[in-house]
Amino acid sequence: MDILYALRAKIYGPQPVYPQGPYGQPGMGPNPNVQPGQAGGMGFPGQVSQPGYGGATYTTLYPPPPPTTTAAVPAEMYYYTTSTHEPPTTVRIDGTPDDNAVVPEQEMLKPNVWIPEGQDPNACTQRFTPPAAPVHATDLNGVRLPDVCITDRYGPYHVFAIGDWGGVLYESGWIQPADHRSAMFGPHHRDFILSADDMAQKNVAAAMAERAAYSNPDYILNVGDNFYWGGIEVKCGAPAFKGNDASHQWEQVFENIYTGPGLDGKQWLGVLGNHDYGGWMFTQGWDQAIAYTWAGNVPTSTQRWVTPAQYYQARVKYLDFSVDYYFLDNNVFDAFVPDDQPGHNMCSRVHNVEVGATCGQQGPVSLDDCPGWFKRLWDAEVQWLNVALAASVAEWQIMVVHFPPEGAWGEDVWKNLGYTYGIDLIIAGHRHLQKFNYMESNPLAPTAVVVTGGGGGITSEYVPHPEGIDDQYGFVDMTLTKEEIMVEMLSHKGQIRSTSCITHREKVAMQPAGLGIASLCEGRPPKGPHYITPQAGDPSIAIETTVAPAPAPMRRLNADDADEIQV
Repeated sequence: MDILYALRAKIYGPQPVYPQGPYGQPGMGPNPNVQPGQAGGMGFPGQVSQPGYGGATYTTLYPPPPPTTTAAVPAEMYYYTTSTHEPPTTVRIDGTPDDNAVVPEQEMLKPNVWIPEGQDPNACTQRFTPPAAPVHATDLNGVRLPDVCITDRYGPYHVFAIGDWGGVLYESGWIQPADHRSAMFGPHHRDFILSADDMAQKNVAAAMAERAAYSNPDYILNVGDNFYWGGIEVKCGAPAFKGNDASHQWEQVFENIYTGPGLDGKQWLGVLGNHDYGGWMFTQGWDQAIAYTWAGNVPTSTQRWVTPAQYYQARVKYLDFSVDYYFLDNNVFDAFVPDDQPGHNMCSRVHNVEVGATCGQQGPVSLDDCPGWFKRLWDAEVQWLNVALAASVAEWQIMVVHFPPEGAWGEDVWKNLGYTYGIDLIIAGHRHLQKFNYMESNPLAPTAVVVTGGGGGITSEYVPHPEGIDDQYGFVDMTLTKEEIMVEMLSHKGQIRSTSCITHREKVAMQPAGLGIASLCEGRPPKGPHYITPQAGDPSIAIETTVAPAPAPMRRLNADDADEIQV
């Protein structure tokens, strides 16, 4: 059997290594309940045929799924600094370029909205329908999906929005938010709140399920940072039609979490965040976050994931109005020159590997190419957006991005676009809290701005409350009509924290359109209960040890370390 394992590793690469868990659980070895060659076994993985590619087969890796523990986690371990968690070995999918390969870059930067050959420009489907799976994750950049028609009922219509939601998956099966408030993150250090900070993603998901039974959203908008700390634990560069769930993060952290009446079967339309690229490196499986759009070969996929490109457009037609959605990648604002800001830079020379810092032909092809690759992407997107917005005939224009449109994160660009084309709403994340700005304290007014970075994948910026009387963890329920959009910010315990209504922003206008009918917000309190912060002595405040955790490694990794990185 050892010879079989060795031969398998020689052909397909090593299986993920499961180190000791954070709470002292032993590492995982081969699953004794699965025979080699079966799904989930340690033998040769099955070969799956990919339709549309000449019947060619490719390998889908399925390591043993982590066992789920129901044992209570000791209170003194709730505040374990998940940033020190060592991930499984980064998987290399068949087709990933060799570390030493030198390939010409083919960065797909379409400056105009385009429709794939053979797609009916007048088609209107009931679900968002991406084109066939491409070879490279960037091949569909700038694409316009077929219109979606939701005309089987009268409104109002509901749409949820969420970001920064996927927690750290432990070998035991335990999922916990990445601990960004620990002592190792100095300025961010704050108390750890039991039943809030340790359960944030699960609490938000439960609140979404409870609300979905009432609102029945048509789809969910996802603003990125899908999995912490560093996205999908797969090396970038594999063909986009070879998506799989080798790390089990899709199954455990997405598919099994967001379920229930009103959520089951609802599609998630999203963008990538900086942590999807790897946080302080760029070679994690960001392209797998695109490839999972075509995850028909993954047995645990529910076919809800829609992220066909780094930037794309989708139009939804309702009975008496329509919405144009523009999904953009604005991670250029976290891509600096390699020797700058090593703690928060996807192009960091300190944290990217010396050998293998490449995503192959789709790019970036090297560490030094990284900043320019993201800059070229953003420049093309702005050009693309000018063309797309100028052609819009929809009543509503809504942006979905990761970085909020504030300050150095492109505020001037958004001001210009908002004024010129009448952008109604920008939905973003990145900041780990919940916030809505409209006419007050908003430099982009009357373009409304939603920040929903409190999905619970990482600890919030400020202290939450165990009963959700805060604006740290949560999601958004938007009610769409022809005349206005009602935005309800909900906390991780389902508390309605604020209710606001926006009307259209016309082109070249500095005031929102008037409303000649009764507002959806009429009679609803604009604010929820006053924010409560647990005070000293509150039993929800975890008692932490005085021993500070070891700082994150500040050295450049070499090829031998490539499978032990943590972001």
